[in-house]
Amino acid sequence: MQTLLAYIKLMRPLNVFIGILGILLGGYLTGNLQISDALWLAVVTVITYTGGANAINDYYDYEIDKINRPDRPLPSGKIKRSYARIFAYILFITGAVSSVFINNLALIIALISMVLLVGYSRWWKRQPIFGNVVVSVMIGIAFLYGAAAFEHPWAAWPPAFIAFVYTWGREIIKDLEDAEGDASIEAKTLPIRFGENPAKIFATALFLVLIFGVFLPYLLNIYNKAYLIMVTVGVDVPILYIIFRLWRSHTPSEYRYLSQILKADMFIGLLAVFIGTF
Repeated sequence: MQTLLAYIKLMRPLNVFIGILGILLGGYLTGNLQISDALWLAVVTVITYTGGANAINDYYDYEIDKINRPDRPLPSGKIKRSYARIFAYILFITGAVSSVFINNLALIIALISMVLLVGYSRWWKRQPIFGNVVVSVMIGIAFLYGAAAFEHPWAAWPPAFIAFVYTWGREIIKDLEDAEGDASIEAKTLPIRFGENPAKIFATALFLVLIFGVFLPYLLNIYNKAYLIMVTVGVDVPILYIIFRLWRSHTPSEYRYLSQILKADMFIGLLAVFIGTF
C-alpha cells in the first residue's frame, strides 16, 4: 500500500486534478462537451501525461531534490529512481495510445507534448527562460487539447493564454525557490544566470501582462460581466499581492508560500472562465 501511495504522490494528484479540469473546461468551451468515448480518452491522456511528466521530472531532478525536496518519493527512497523512468514512459505510451482513438489533431498534440515534456525534464528545465516557456506551453495546451477532442481547439484560446502567462510567472518564482539546489548542479535558470532581482523584474512584468490580459476576453465579448468581476477580484487582486510580497521575499520558504498561493488561485481563474460563458 505504501508503494502504491508513493507512485500516486509521484504523479502529483493535485496537478492531475487541475489537468482534468483543463480538459473538461476546454471541451465545455466548444459547446460540444458530452459524456463520450472522446471525453474519457482525453481524461486518460491528461492523467497519464501529467503523471508521466512529474515522474520523468523527478527522475532527472533526483540530485536537486535531495536538497530541495528530500521528502519526495525518489530522494526519500520510497521508489527506485530507475523505476520512476520506466513508470513515466509507460504513462506516456498509454496517453499517446489513448489519443489515437480520439482524432488526428489530438494525436499530434499528444505526440508533440510528449517530446516537449521529456525534453524539458532532460535538457531545457535548467536553461533560462526557454525551460519556463516549455512548461507554460504545456499547461496552456491542456485546454486546447480538451477542445481539440471535440474538433474546435481554438475555442479554448482565452484560458490557454491566461494559463500560459500565469504559469510562466509561477515557474520563475519556483526557480527562485529552488535556486540553491539548482546551483549545486550548475543549472542556468533565470535567477542563477542573471540574479535574483532580474528574475523578480521578469516575473513582475509577466504578472502585469496577466493583470491586463485577463480583461481581453471580456473586451472581445467572449465572456460576460461575471467573468470580468471574478477575474478582477479573484485573480488580479491576488496577483497584485504576489507582486508586493515577491519583492519582500528572499528565502525558499517565502517563495514556496507564493507558489502555493498561485497554484490555489488557478481554480479561481478556471471558475471565472466557466462562469463567463453563461
